[in-house]
Amino acid sequence: MALRVRRILRGVLIVSSLASALASAAAAQEPAAASYVDLPIASVSVIIEGRQAPERALLDAIQSKQGAPLRMADVRETITHLYSLGRFEDVRVEADATADGGVALRYVADPIHTVTRVEFRGQLGLSEGALRTRMVDRFGQTPPVTRATDVAAALQQLYQDEGFLSATVKPAPPIIEHDPDRATLVFDVTSGSRTTIASSTVTGHPLETPAQVQAKLQIGPGQRYQPAALRDRLADLVNTLRHRHYYEAAASIENTAFKENRSQVDLTVHVEAGPLVTVEFTGDPLPKDKIAEMVPIEREGSVDEDLLEDSAHRITDYLNAQGYWKAQVEPPVRRTGDGTLTLTFTINRGRLYRVATPGIQVTGNQFIQIDALRPLLKMSAGEPFVGSRLSAIESAIKQQYRTHGFATTEVTSAANEVGEGVVQPVITIKEGPRVVIGAVTLSGNQAIATDRLMPVITLHTGDPYYGPSIARDRDALLSFYLNEGYPSADVAVIPSTPVKTAEGARADVIFKIAEGPQTIIEHIFITGNLRTKESIIQHELEIKEGQPLGQAALTESRRRLTSLGLFRRIQISAVSHGDPALRDIVIAVEEAPQTSVGYGGGLQVDRVLRSPDPESTPIERYEFAPRGFFEIGRRNVGGRNRSVNLYSRLSLRPSPDATTRKPFGFSEYRVIGTYREPRALQRYGELVATAAVEQGVRTGFNFSRKGFNTEVGHRFKPTLRGSLRYSFGTTRIFDFALDQSEQLSVDRAFPQVRVSAFSGALTRDTRDDALEPQAGTFVSADATVAARAIGSEVGFTKTFLQGFVYRNLGRPHLVFAGGARLGVADPFPRLAPATDQNGNPTVVLVRDLPASERFFAGGDTTIRGFALDSVGAPETIATNGIPQGGDAEIVLNGELRTPLFGQVGGVVFVDGGNVFARTADLDLGALRGSVGFGLRYHSPVGPIRVDIGFKLDRRVIGAALERRYAIHFSIGQAF
Repeated sequence: MALRVRRILRGVLIVSSLASALASAAAAQEPAAASYVDLPIASVSVIIEGRQAPERALLDAIQSKQGAPLRMADVRETITHLYSLGRFEDVRVEADATADGGVALRYVADPIHTVTRVEFRGQLGLSEGALRTRMVDRFGQTPPVTRATDVAAALQQLYQDEGFLSATVKPAPPIIEHDPDRATLVFDVTSGSRTTIASSTVTGHPLETPAQVQAKLQIGPGQRYQPAALRDRLADLVNTLRHRHYYEAAASIENTAFKENRSQVDLTVHVEAGPLVTVEFTGDPLPKDKIAEMVPIEREGSVDEDLLEDSAHRITDYLNAQGYWKAQVEPPVRRTGDGTLTLTFTINRGRLYRVATPGIQVTGNQFIQIDALRPLLKMSAGEPFVGSRLSAIESAIKQQYRTHGFATTEVTSAANEVGEGVVQPVITIKEGPRVVIGAVTLSGNQAIATDRLMPVITLHTGDPYYGPSIARDRDALLSFYLNEGYPSADVAVIPSTPVKTAEGARADVIFKIAEGPQTIIEHIFITGNLRTKESIIQHELEIKEGQPLGQAALTESRRRLTSLGLFRRIQISAVSHGDPALRDIVIAVEEAPQTSVGYGGGLQVDRVLRSPDPESTPIERYEFAPRGFFEIGRRNVGGRNRSVNLYSRLSLRPSPDATTRKPFGFSEYRVIGTYREPRALQRYGELVATAAVEQGVRTGFNFSRKGFNTEVGHRFKPTLRGSLRYSFGTTRIFDFALDQSEQLSVDRAFPQVRVSAFSGALTRDTRDDALEPQAGTFVSADATVAARAIGSEVGFTKTFLQGFVYRNLGRPHLVFAGGARLGVADPFPRLAPATDQNGNPTVVLVRDLPASERFFAGGDTTIRGFALDSVGAPETIATNGIPQGGDAEIVLNGELRTPLFGQVGGVVFVDGGNVFARTADLDLGALRGSVGFGLRYHSPVGPIRVDIGFKLDRRVIGAALERRYAIHFSIGQAF
């Protein structure tokens, strides 16, 4: 005999009623199971579509344990758990007696097949892209099977809108696939023929001839009948008329007469232009630049009565704000003529009123002295009197008294006309008694001791009795209980009668707590992770089995899972199965696609120094180089949140030879392969391994580089991060713009140099936004050592320090940004083989940094107004003006960023700095500087910026005087 517990719930599972439904159904079936209850369970399994499921999440959900007696309570709880996972539409329990007197238990589950693809088949008529776009806009990329009928109706409406009036769209049975369980949604489409226009008629009073209207609306005989597009064109026609000041214009489809089979239609369109509207102002004048703002008839395209009444109020408010205290503006008078409508506003602004000397008078204040109130009295003698400002001052004073414990203070204001155009504002205060806090006590708390709760409260005896402060502590206590797993906790403030004292009154504050039951997490189930290892998800959870279900821990768990970037959807649900003190947590995830592909292109604009040959003096010029990139990445490799990524970039530099017909010369490219493991080395930190091949252009030479580096980073705090890095690479320098005699010895001895180095970095970042910070700081220190002992051909130490500060100046996006950068290096001396002028072998002492490691400055991210890399002390500049870089640099920046209009902002800046041949040459008095200004357009990809910088000290470089200014184009802030 077999026991079957039939389906309890089908369709959408209502969690709150699941436990009771299961209990009732199981109770009804229990008599049939009487012979199995209390028998030992010989085996237990979960069967999904005929196969045994080995998943841990399913096995953890089973409360019927092998070797334990069969209990119906365990069966009901297991069914609840399996339903709670959200993966099954039906769960059945089967049991068979075994030869040894036990019972073999099987939980048979029918899975929900999630839609992963959508197919359209049949006679489409429209492009599949159009159908898919309509579906995605309304139902998402992969609607569930239960929404198939709704999707079909929306698609059929699309066909109607496009003129396929006989079209049908019907959902077909979905295609079911297994392992993993998934479904393909299928729609059968029969578009039929498109309806065309047989004839069209224009009625009403349009401004143009019927033929012209028909042409604009595209409703001539033989044209396609597209109701949605026609409605849009009618709306455009109305908007055009309203822009021509016909604000009461209207247009609509008046009649449609379809012929046989709905293949053709006779169409009638009604167009009314309405009267030409003119707005006039009589009486006192208004500023012309304010009229459109105060009377937005043209912007709204309407002369609605409410809009006109609001316009009159706006004008009145504007005049009041200018000091015309008794200004009067009524809604406009309407005059109709032959096809015209004239709206006349009569403006009577009256006399200009000013505040009498000595300004606002305040009476009745005793506790708060006038000096403490003075910052609130923002109305000086002689300035225009504005009534709304007096009301705001009245409210501010009342709020000031409230914060000091004067709950019953009354503040009134009066504007007394004391002369022609003179107003004496008077504020009268009736303070009333001051109430301070007496004792702060708790009642009702039993599970959590008072000693744990009191530190949450910020109120103290003697503080002002202020409602918002008390409410803030009440909310803090309630949050504490919610985070301790008391979801039904409530905290109330018990009113206390103030007791009179010599200073005023004293009132006790009593927080009455109703704790309710504490909720403990019984089980945590993770589902939906087809590729991601469960341990990766568990590591991010702040909630644990057996611990209280706290709201803060739940929110932080969701945030941490989201930050992994592995999931398209994350849902965390708390499921009850009868016991109010226990909850199961179901974490359902939907994994994002593993592979991502990106590509794009653009134009790189650089202000650079270029010299056609080593003997010529370089000149500054703009280089425009088209560039493109391609990127492909694979995330969650092995299900452990590891990722691999391949990035490639190509930029085509213009040909330096003006005599050739070839538009491009040297090609810059970069290919980078990256492996990232967020929790490497026993989960200590993030491991990033990179291998790269690149070829590029610097001022004075070209280079090609190959190498790899490995970095381990660890975040000590949310704002503090450290890292260790090893790098190995070879760099070949070629196409020097210098005569060989002027090249540094290291470049002559090592035209291809090998560098092996260890680095360490520490970064503190408190910026509120990495792209456009409004506040915070960014400070970092980076130290590098390269030595022959670890495989490097040259040795050196190198340190780079940088710090940036951002401060909001009281208005949105009005920001001061400042920065400082310091780089110093110390090359290790070594003897290297070389050849003398006669070609004989010799040995030279090398004590220079290789070109790839030197410091350079100048350009759009360091010192604006100068070409890229062109700033340097005289010792770092060759005789022909080509910079060679140096062992040390200083860069200082200051910038004021302000909004201008819309998405456009402006900056003014001061930059300074220099590059020095040796660290010992560092000299703050030798810095070069620039000033300038720029524009920022805040686009979706970041601020697009244009800066123009002016040199403060122009010099003769090579044989030519430097250009006075330079313009820079880029994306992103300068720093």
